[in-house]
Amino acid sequence: MLKRIACLAGAIIGGTTLSQAPEYTQQYSQRLAGAVDELATVVAQFDADAAAFGLTREEGLERYDASTDQFLAERGMSMRGVVERYERLSEQLAQLRAAPPATRVVEVARYFDTDVGAAALEDFRPALPLTLEGLAYVLVGFLGGFAVLWVVVTLLSAPFRQRRSKVRISRI
Repeated sequence: MLKRIACLAGAIIGGTTLSQAPEYTQQYSQRLAGAVDELATVVAQFDADAAAFGLTREEGLERYDASTDQFLAERGMSMRGVVERYERLSEQLAQLRAAPPATRVVEVARYFDTDVGAAALEDFRPALPLTLEGLAYVLVGFLGGFAVLWVVVTLLSAPFRQRRSKVRISRI
């Protein structure tokens, strides 16, 4: 009886916990899209400024790199970092949008950006999943939680089990 209660508790905890993965993924993707949009604005402005002087983006960055003024050289390194981050996050967003709903959690884990992830977690609010994807995660978490607790309780209680003796019937 105690084993069943423990396993049911594990199943409920597992289902509840894993059910939040699609919701976090959705909130992460919204944060990611916002970051990409903002970085796109900055990069587009840099491209426009470079084009106004007949330069490509790379040529503009090289001008910064070649500068003997330390401020401009540092600013160039900073802008190069912005461009690289924009390209990296844009690629992640494209991968995330192209992924089937059931694998989006895996895509977030694969390309996880700590700044975007921390911001999403800071504002994260648990939600009841009403999509097939969310229900699938509930089921996997429920079954996984049940299985883990069943194995743990079985292993912990094994030394304390009484062995049933087999009754032998002999012919007289």
